[in-house]
Amino acid sequence: MSFQSLEEFIRAADGIGEVQRVNGASLDDVGCLTELLYERDGPMLLFDKFDGYPEGYRICSNAMRGSQRMALAMGLPVNTNALEIAHLQRDKRRGPPVPPRVVSDGPIMECIQEGGDVDVERFPAPRWHKEDGGRYIGTADIVINRDPETGYVNLAVYRAMIQGRDRVSLWINPQKHGRLISQRYWQAGKASPVAVVLGCEPVTWMAAPNLLPFGTSEYGLAGAMRGSPVEVVELPLTGLPVPAYGEIVLEGEIPPETEETAFEGPFGEWPGYYSHKGQECIVRIKRIYHRRNPILLGSPPMRPKIEPGVNLQVWDHLEHSGISDVTGVWGICNGLLLVISLRQRYAGHAKQALITAAGFRHGDMKTYYMVVDDDIDPSNLSEVLWAMCTRVDPGADIDVIRNVWTADLDPRISPAKREANDLTVGRCLIDATKPFSWKDQFPWSNVWSQADRREVEGKYRDLFDRLGHGRSYT
Repeated sequence: MSFQSLEEFIRAADGIGEVQRVNGASLDDVGCLTELLYERDGPMLLFDKFDGYPEGYRICSNAMRGSQRMALAMGLPVNTNALEIAHLQRDKRRGPPVPPRVVSDGPIMECIQEGGDVDVERFPAPRWHKEDGGRYIGTADIVINRDPETGYVNLAVYRAMIQGRDRVSLWINPQKHGRLISQRYWQAGKASPVAVVLGCEPVTWMAAPNLLPFGTSEYGLAGAMRGSPVEVVELPLTGLPVPAYGEIVLEGEIPPETEETAFEGPFGEWPGYYSHKGQECIVRIKRIYHRRNPILLGSPPMRPKIEPGVNLQVWDHLEHSGISDVTGVWGICNGLLLVISLRQRYAGHAKQALITAAGFRHGDMKTYYMVVDDDIDPSNLSEVLWAMCTRVDPGADIDVIRNVWTADLDPRISPAKREANDLTVGRCLIDATKPFSWKDQFPWSNVWSQADRREVEGKYRDLFDRLGHGRSYT
C-alpha cells in the first residue's frame, strides 16, 4: 500500500511501536534530541505543544531512519531485510513512470495565508545544529519549478533557511536542475516561479533528490515507487503541481540574483561539518498553504554513521553502462565509501566497475570506491573490511584518480583552492576481489554458507528470538 499523507504514515509507524511523542520541548532542543535518538537507532520523533505556537503545529524527525520504517513506507513487511528492500525498490524503479494525477482540491488547501498575512515564522522551525546560521525550515523539503521551454516539472531537495516573514533562502548548487531552470527565467529578465513543500508522505520525498535526466520529472518516479499516481493540486498563482495531501507549501518566486540575495549558512551538512555560507538566492513568498494541524517534516544532516545504505542510482548506472552481474551497491558512512559486489565474469571486470562508478554524476563528495566478490554482503561492514584486509594487495589493487570534481561541502578543500574555485580532490579505487586469473584457487573461507545459516536459524528460531539476534539471510 502507498500512504496518501505524512500523518497516515506516522499513524502506521505508531502502530508498530516506531514513534515517540515529545510534548512541550523547547524548540532549541529539537535538533539535539533528534541527533541523540538518531545515534541510538531510536524511533521517529513527533514534537508538539511548543511554547508560543498553536497546539497541533508539529515537527516530525527521524521519519525514515531505520529499516522497519523504510519497509513500512514502501508497503513491505516490516521485517524485510535491507537487501530485499533494495531489490524490490529497484524493481519498482525499473517500471514505467506513473505521472501525477491532478485533482481539484486537497487538505493542503485547508488554510491559506496571502498578502500581508504571509508569515512563515508562524510554523515552529528549530535550529537543528548549535552553530547553524539560522532556523532551517527546509531540510526534508521538496522544491518544485517548471522549465519555461519544455514545461517539465522538476522536484529537488535544497536546504531552506528562514530570512523573514515572507522570505526563505535556498542553496542550490550550479549543476542542479532547479538552478538551471531558474537561470532560464533570469536570462529572460523574469523571476522563477517556485513552490516549496515542507512535508508530505515519505515515498514522494524520497523520489525528489534522485538524479534523473534533465526533462524527466521525479513525480513519475514517485508514482512508480508508490505503485499509484501522486495526487497533486495546481497552485493558483504559479500553476505548479504540489502534493494534495502535503503539510505546508510556500508559493512564490526566485528573483534574479542580480536583484536580490540573502546571506545563507553556515549549516551542519551531511559530511559532518559546517562548510558552506554566502549570498544565495531567495524565495519571495506570495502565499502559504497548509493543513489545519500541519507537520513540518525535518531530516537534518547528521555526522555520518558507519551504517550502510543502498545506492540504487549507482546500481542502475552500472547496469545501464554494461557492467553485468552486479549483486549489490551500498554506501557506507553516508556513501563516502561506496561498495560494489559483483560476480566476476572476466579479467578486468572489477576494475571496469570501479571506473564506471567513479564517473557517475553524484553531485557530492564520494571519494572511496571498493569492489568485492559476490560472496561478500556489501551491506555488512564487517564482511567488507574482512575482504579489504584479506584480498587487497596495496601495491597492485589500489588506484588513485587525481583532480576529480567534488562538492563545495568537502572539508578537504584548502582555503587557497576554495578561493580559486578549484573544487577537486582525488578518488581512491580499491579492488577487494579475488584475483580473477586464480580466483578458483583462492583459499576457501571458513564461514558457514547462507543456506546452512538459514537452516540452523529456522531450527532454533525461539532461541534467536529470545536473544534478540534473529536475522534473515538472502
